[in-house]
Amino acid sequence: MLSVERVIRALDHEEPDRVPSYESFGQAEAADLFFPHDKRWDSSRERVLAETRWWGRDLVGVGINAPNMKSEVIVSETGRRGFNIVREAWGSITYSRRIPGFHKVIHSPVRWPEDLDRIDPPGLDRYESEIESLARDVEAYREAGYFVEAFHNGPFVMTWHWLRGMKGFLMDLTRDRGFAKKMVDFAMNQQIELTKAIIDECRPHAVRLGNDMGTNESLFFPPRVYMEIFNPWERRLAREYHRSGVFVFHHCHGNINLILKDMVAAGVDAIDPMDPDDGIDLAEVKEKYGDRITLRGGVSKFIGTYDREGIRDHVLDRLGIASPGGGYIIQSAGGLPHDMPREYFDFYRDIIRKSRRYPPRALDYTR
Repeated sequence: MLSVERVIRALDHEEPDRVPSYESFGQAEAADLFFPHDKRWDSSRERVLAETRWWGRDLVGVGINAPNMKSEVIVSETGRRGFNIVREAWGSITYSRRIPGFHKVIHSPVRWPEDLDRIDPPGLDRYESEIESLARDVEAYREAGYFVEAFHNGPFVMTWHWLRGMKGFLMDLTRDRGFAKKMVDFAMNQQIELTKAIIDECRPHAVRLGNDMGTNESLFFPPRVYMEIFNPWERRLAREYHRSGVFVFHHCHGNINLILKDMVAAGVDAIDPMDPDDGIDLAEVKEKYGDRITLRGGVSKFIGTYDREGIRDHVLDRLGIASPGGGYIIQSAGGLPHDMPREYFDFYRDIIRKSRRYPPRALDYTR
């Protein structure tokens, strides 16, 4: 069965030959340590395909954040421990360090309300070359048999990260909700226009919305703020992208139990990463919503600290809970870390490869 067929069957709540999988590295340092590089690769596309095969993934992701796709590198330090300072299309400036992995917004363009009116985002015509390049990537991944998801951030992250900054935006959500909503509408109107053009030209199978909204203990804001500001946009995105012929996934770290019912009701097809260390009970979510959405994730972001027995028990528990009847894609909540002992890393990769075959009785794994 091709990977794309496997994922679609899971999304249709049918049991494919194997539970679909998406796994990744937690940071560049982990990739350097564990992944066998090949200098013959001529492009990032070849590396992505090689890494996808190596992991045994069924999904491939491409980034389509509007500000990222039109950005300018201000300072670049090359090498293994290099870093970049980048000016994004809407005026934010970010610092990204490769090793140790680190990313920070160092300038937000909206310091005062009137600053929003001064931002002149690129029109769709200025994205032509980026869309053409993206279409070539998607075509290559589709031809290789993979399910392709295009990732852009959702209304909370898009606004704080590229316009206002986290502290300022959280204060706006308390003090000036009207202005907060104006910024969200600005950000998402720009993004949805571009995304629909990308869907038409590039033909990904899904759009995945990245919208982390909490810590491992609670939300960043009260549930009423979510319902007033962010849930209406999630509903609109799901509705309009579905009309364009793609699935819609929602990625959201944090303890989202207070709003999970409303996130499901927004109409998305899958939610991840379902991290138990964010207080998400996979069995409870499967029982309540497993007939309406596909559960993606479920593997602890701390899997890198587990020993062999802990890894085996945790992975088999996740598969045993969520895989029956389809509707499950397995992945860890944070990727595999660089400081995970090599033997445990290899054991995790091996057990994921061997233990996700249907029917469920095939999930037994001998030591």
